Amino acid sequence: MEAIIDERVLEWIDFIGQHCTSSEEVTKRLDIGRSTQYLTTDIISHLCFGQPIGFVARHEDVHGFLHTLERRLPIAEQFSVVTELFTLLASVTRIPFFKRLMIPQNSDNYGVGKILGISRKAINDRLAREAEFCNKDILASFLRHKMHPDQAETEITVSLFAGTDTTATAMRATLLYLLSDPPVYNRLCLEIRSQSPLWKPIQLQEAQELSYLQACIKEGLRLFPPVTALRERLVPAGGDIICGLKVPGGVNLGLNTRGLLRNKDVFGADAEIFRPERWFERDAKCLIRMERVFELVFGGGSTRCLGVRIATLSLNKFFVEVSFQF
Repeated sequence: MEAIIDERVLEWIDFIGQHCTSSEEVTKRLDIGRSTQYLTTDIISHLCFGQPIGFVARHEDVHGFLHTLERRLPIAEQFSVVTELFTLLASVTRIPFFKRLMIPQNSDNYGVGKILGISRKAINDRLAREAEFCNKDILASFLRHKMHPDQAETEITVSLFAGTDTTATAMRATLLYLLSDPPVYNRLCLEIRSQSPLWKPIQLQEAQELSYLQACIKEGLRLFPPVTALRERLVPAGGDIICGLKVPGGVNLGLNTRGLLRNKDVFGADAEIFRPERWFERDAKCLIRMERVFELVFGGGSTRCLGVRIATLSLNKFFVEVSFQF
């Protein structure tokens, strides 16, 4: 997996160097926010299918996938909060006419439906050549473990939805914080450039030894968590005592991730400020508490992010390469 992410990050860095670097004579513009989405989408699609869709190489929104994603995600968030809406949609879309009207189809030529079509074609190709079940990608793993093709199509598309926008959001937000604070960015660059990576891009084991880099990534995720959904849990029958309050059974409880990650009792009086140094200043007991709350960025229990390792790899390599190269 790490080798695939290395390949995609290097392709992105090469593209930026060749097509987006200004000179004394020419100033070139780059929408870094959109460009990071191209990178993360190619990373996830390569991990899913064994090859990227080609967002970085073309540097455009292939098949309008990102445009559709940005339109649909706000709707999906509403459905995740008002669960009755999801139940209603599930009932209505059992009727074939409404299903064709409301749900993307793998025969569509644009947006999510087009990606579904790509997923379905990849699945059919694999089923026709069972030897490819041995490939080291997510689709091969699904089929190797006897997942039904329809479910594999859905799961692959969910992976693309869940893994692209969230990681890109973390990259963009943290990069903005870094560039808005030159002393912090200069310290990060100094730490990175003082090292001589054994590999290019840097390997995760090496990156994790760069303590200031890790603090910057944590601080960016803390202040701008990519997912702020409630991640509700159902209180069991008989109720429970939570934070000293008696909560009756059958109640859905969610958490305010953004509020928890800016809790001044945990992260200090300046919890609203991007300051990576906080991760070095607290005593061991406070630091353990900070780490426990920080882990909520990726959820917990049955809804903990399954792609946390992919996100961690991508973030570390991205910031090292950007800071080292530019």
